[in-house]
Amino acid sequence: MKTDYLFVYGTLMKASENAMHRLLLPHCKLVSRAWILGKLYQIHHYPGVVESKHAYERAYGELYQLSNLNHVLAQLDDYEECSAAFPTPHEYQRKRVTVYLSENKSQQAWAYIYAHPVSDENRIMSGDFLDR
Repeated sequence: MKTDYLFVYGTLMKASENAMHRLLLPHCKLVSRAWILGKLYQIHHYPGVVESKHAYERAYGELYQLSNLNHVLAQLDDYEECSAAFPTPHEYQRKRVTVYLSENKSQQAWAYIYAHPVSDENRIMSGDFLDR
């Protein structure tokens, strides 16, 4: 059986105490703190990450192993308003990204990438939504 992973970087992280995070707990196992190459922005009361190719631009979060892939992703697609139930263009796009657990270890995982224009004045320079 194939193992799938999910990278979260905002309201779905454990410390955010978001109701959706609690709903996911029976279906996910925390693997590690991790990061992706990206720039993190404050969108409203939640963040959005835009991918980067620069190693010094990191968005920090958590990597989870999924035990019920279809159930979890269907719920998250609705939460992130990028399922077929929502009009396009969607605010987020779910896609596979490279997630780094250390300088020498990486894992492919699903992540929700922000899909609208951003302003640098809203960038979270630390790359960590919980440590703004």
